Amino acid sequence: MNPSPHTAPRGEAVITGIGLVTPVGIGREQSWQGFLEGKSGIAPPRDWDCSGEDVQLAGEVDVNFEEQFLAKVKIPFARRFGRFTKFALMAGQEAVEQAGINIEQTDPTRIGVVLGIGGGATHYLGPMGDAIKAGDAKLFDRTIDHYFVIKTMYNAPAGMISIQHGFQGPSTMVSAACASGSVAVTTGLDWIRSGRADVVIVGGAESTVNREALQAYWRVRALTNKNELGAAACRPFDRDRSGFVMAEGAGILVLESAQHAAARGAKVLARVMGASMVSEAFKIATPQLDGSGMARAMTDALADAGLPRTAITHISAHAPSTPQGDLAEARAINLAFGDHTKNLSVTAPKSAFGHALAASSAIQTALLALSLQRGVQIPTQNLDQQDPEIELDIVSGAARPSTDAYAMINAFGFGGHNVSLVLGKA
Repeated sequence: MNPSPHTAPRGEAVITGIGLVTPVGIGREQSWQGFLEGKSGIAPPRDWDCSGEDVQLAGEVDVNFEEQFLAKVKIPFARRFGRFTKFALMAGQEAVEQAGINIEQTDPTRIGVVLGIGGGATHYLGPMGDAIKAGDAKLFDRTIDHYFVIKTMYNAPAGMISIQHGFQGPSTMVSAACASGSVAVTTGLDWIRSGRADVVIVGGAESTVNREALQAYWRVRALTNKNELGAAACRPFDRDRSGFVMAEGAGILVLESAQHAAARGAKVLARVMGASMVSEAFKIATPQLDGSGMARAMTDALADAGLPRTAITHISAHAPSTPQGDLAEARAINLAFGDHTKNLSVTAPKSAFGHALAASSAIQTALLALSLQRGVQIPTQNLDQQDPEIELDIVSGAARPSTDAYAMINAFGFGGHNVSLVLGKA
């Protein structure tokens, strides 16, 4: 498949700031080093005894996060916000500080915020359910304090980043299941291309590690129950993969028009060359197994970037470690890239931290930008026996040095939301 003729290159944005909060590390450098070294963020959940349950693993941010958040994030009444909002605020502050964005030098009405959200604040529902089951009205009242709305409102991350930094441009949240982070990046790119904003804070945040969410995703057979494998349970592209591990975290990036970044002398980390969003219009929780819907997202992203498929040499795969999802994506890559597939290297970051739903593709976009900047591809973990039906060159075992000029990120969400992004080296 070649790039679709109905689209044409429409310009690019540049990445000038990156912030990360992941199960592998708190902060950009700690996260990057953890992924590079093959560290795992997957372990039994901390907040409840899951020993008798079907799912006994999750990818949680370090137990010291709250302490670090309160010490580092510059905002009044920091304790009152929901966990996913705190992830976004901390990662956002790191990204904004690296980019050197401030409203004294940049028109605040030209700075926007768009973030992705999927499950949101489901962990606040557990105490409410417990109180209802116990028939304890007083306990129920205590679970809904005067901060409950602020903690659970889906738009809080975008709103609070705008408030924290005084950004007065467009501000919103988008939701497209596991593709939400990439939809946010695509939206930010569109705002810059259209002239709606000069700078856009983009990314995703999620905090759905709780008993209710794990049970719900287990019921649709999305999660693995290979609890005995521990940190090795998330196995993208492996013959014995059986589902993903629920995770949490945030990835935030600062996008700017190339002209705006150059005018203020900003250091460019990577370029966002093109993007696509397509719908499979197939099934709510199952991809087309021939990979055709996913392949269309990839070819459309190439067309949007104005690049031939031979320009791409590396792919950060969606690869959630589900039997059908990984196979469909492998087929899609072969369909989109044809004979050039043999020249591609592919990595699956979720093997290290699980699947943080809306945050995953934002985290992967940040990692890929760092990969292009630093000339190294992060490894896929737990690939002991590659599925013989998956004919791809998987980066596994150890990090791999690279000279990639262009690379792609895939994100495919329930509902048939397929998104691909093309990044370029700065």
